[in-house]
Amino acid sequence: MAIAYVNGANNFATASLTTIAIAATSHTTGNLIVAMVFSNYASSSAVSSIADTAGNTYTFIRKRTIVGGDIEIWYAKNITGNASNVVTATFTGAVSNRGIMVHQYSGCDTTAPLDQQTDGQATALAQTVTDIATTTADEVLVAGFVEATTHSTYTAGSGFTKQLAGTSADAYVTYDKIVSATGTYPGGTINTVSSSADNTYIGITATFKAAGGGTILPMMMQHHGG
Repeated sequence: MAIAYVNGANNFATASLTTIAIAATSHTTGNLIVAMVFSNYASSSAVSSIADTAGNTYTFIRKRTIVGGDIEIWYAKNITGNASNVVTATFTGAVSNRGIMVHQYSGCDTTAPLDQQTDGQATALAQTVTDIATTTADEVLVAGFVEATTHSTYTAGSGFTKQLAGTSADAYVTYDKIVSATGTYPGGTINTVSSSADNTYIGITATFKAAGGGTILPMMMQHHGG
């Protein structure tokens, strides 16, 4: 089964609170959810947990921080479906200018979907921060991106699709790319930047494997008579 992007939703809030939630979104049993949580102002607070009304378990992948903001990426595999699922990120303390973006994919491995992860930082326009090398042929690369200030716009790199963008000027944005061959792909900042001035920006990327991507043993090795 090929990987496919199903849907996505995002929310942004400026009040200093300890949670940020996505409004009800239709999620299907067996799919993969990838959540990006953004903050415009880096602080000692981090995401302590992500939960949803379907009762799915979310796993932390990694976080990247700069003076002006941070990104965390989490995922839930082989989810329980809910036509009106609400996803909520909870922080260890109150955080202002918070954003959350939730992406749903079908066709991903239901047991161990996560393959690779990376993050990076740059200060020059259109500068690729890091690369990421996939280990199986069929994967989806999911990346988040945030800048320290509010004056940039972004263009997806070759083969990448902009899926979600923040509703404020804080320039939270996510991209993905579904690939069918192993290779090294631009990770973190997978796009070019159009801005009034150079500025520090960070990116974070994770890749997820398709279902059925494991090694199949020959029949004679799977069973021994007795």
